[in-house]
Amino acid sequence: MYPSPSPGDPTLPLAFVERMRTLLGDEADAFLASLEAPPRLGLRLNTLKVTPDAFRALSPFPLEPVPWCPEGFLVPPDVEVRPGRHPYHAAGLYYLQDPSAMAAAMLLDPQPGEAVLDLAAAPGGKATHLAARMRNQGLLVANDVVRGRTRALVENLERFGVTHTLVTSERPERLADRWPEGFDRVLVDAPCSGEGLFRRWPQARREWRPAVVTGCALRQRTILDAAARLV
Repeated sequence: MYPSPSPGDPTLPLAFVERMRTLLGDEADAFLASLEAPPRLGLRLNTLKVTPDAFRALSPFPLEPVPWCPEGFLVPPDVEVRPGRHPYHAAGLYYLQDPSAMAAAMLLDPQPGEAVLDLAAAPGGKATHLAARMRNQGLLVANDVVRGRTRALVENLERFGVTHTLVTSERPERLADRWPEGFDRVLVDAPCSGEGLFRRWPQARREWRPAVVTGCALRQRTILDAAARLV
């Protein structure tokens, strides 16, 4: 069994472990053990600039396909050149993204010509995926309520060659008031308690608190209520 950490254990917060055991029952051990496994590095190709077959032919890294995303790949952790420092990254051929995050745009399935909203878009991982899936056709609104975060969002959209996107920095409620039922599809990657970062960022484990989870849930409800008015 996965050992329950004692208070002060730097691995996983005790309250988190107890919460997962309550929620997941017999599946908790496998889930908790997965959080201690080494993280996998994922990259998602920019299909506005390169096809998967073309990138395989020129890739400087070994590539393992991500089953749920045809343009997604896993890269071994011991590659000689870091993907984030390679010229292909600067040229916008791919975005470094956790494989699980690639599922969002695949499930939303935006179509060319539609009006699509990414309600909490910065720094642009999912927005660039939506844009590529839309083939730069239609309208993509990429919004983030924190104005300072939109700079990275704009930079990533420009790096990807996205041309059909409007970047905004508004509260979801205000967007819903201005554009009621204005979109075919809305993606909500709502602010969360950061548990998905436990494998990559030890600070996320230290900062986790049950009160943070409760606060995020209340905030998410407000965002989702606004999102429902936008479609």
